[in-house]
Amino acid sequence: MKERVRIGIVGAGWAGRTHAKHYQKLPWVDIVAWADVVPGLAKAAADELGVLADVYLDYRDMYEKADLDAVSVCTYNMGHRAPAVDALELGKPVLLEKPMAATLEDAQAIMRAADQSRAFLMVGFQPYFSAEQKAAREIVATGTLGEIYYAETVAHRRWGIPGGNFVRKASAGAGSLVDIGVYAIHAALTIMGNSQPVSVSAIAGNHLAKNFVGTQPAFGGPWKAEDVEVEEFASGFVRFANGAALIVKSAWASNIDSMGRTFFLGTKAGLALDPLEVYINQQIGSLNMTASPKNLRPVEDWPEKIRAFAQAVRDGGPTPIPPHWAYLVNVIMDGMLRSAAVGYEVKVSAEYS
Repeated sequence: MKERVRIGIVGAGWAGRTHAKHYQKLPWVDIVAWADVVPGLAKAAADELGVLADVYLDYRDMYEKADLDAVSVCTYNMGHRAPAVDALELGKPVLLEKPMAATLEDAQAIMRAADQSRAFLMVGFQPYFSAEQKAAREIVATGTLGEIYYAETVAHRRWGIPGGNFVRKASAGAGSLVDIGVYAIHAALTIMGNSQPVSVSAIAGNHLAKNFVGTQPAFGGPWKAEDVEVEEFASGFVRFANGAALIVKSAWASNIDSMGRTFFLGTKAGLALDPLEVYINQQIGSLNMTASPKNLRPVEDWPEKIRAFAQAVRDGGPTPIPPHWAYLVNVIMDGMLRSAAVGYEVKVSAEYS
């Protein structure tokens, strides 16, 4: 067990700064190095947060010169592969911001590196640490739902196209799927358990963005219709090897208040999220029961994500979130985008060796 954990951060945008803020809350963690390809950005971030870190333009120089126990990779989506793979090959544990990668090919390379590394990989899905998702996994693990045969998972905004690097193919790789859809798919997979996707049928598009007139202010930067190169909306039907099915809905923008809740249908009971509820039909006479927990203690998932990673580095592992689930997210996203492009169902595989 290490007394202190020395962290290097790759990327000084919003994600990198957020990682740093939460690392700073851990008195046994030191941010010793920060790298970003934009001249001056890493220094500006370190100065803003009062971090006494050496700064670099090239993360490879940071890996070579800084004494690091672990690395946070917080680049744009298409920049995940190289710094993650290089750190794992050096035996450095990696906290990789979601998604694992923007493309399946990059995710496969990262998984191969993780399998061959003496260090561990954690992909940063902070909702995994929420009280609600943790309780849902515990309920399913007890067998309360029986066999889950159908589920729907939803990531929805009525109007929230983020602009900037989020809408450019070269930096983001894809749109709402890799930004918010990943959370919904990851939650469904980790709650459903050992489900291997075998085929996907999907649609995707940017129907609202392409018809938008003017300039829209947004989180990532202002955008115009011609700037949006990726999908704002995607919906897919996923088949699993065990016969189960999952509907995925992901939208940055839609002309509706809600596209429904995330829910799971089992042979013994059902479960829904936001809020967490369990549904049991006629188990007590003819009563249909709906149960909701009254003692869930709120968990701040971002601080818990960073703490869990840093603690695993300090204690020598294991990874707090198995990367297998994050990889299956990429398998499903790739299938959805391929299916949407060709207009029919496509096969998918979880193989990567």
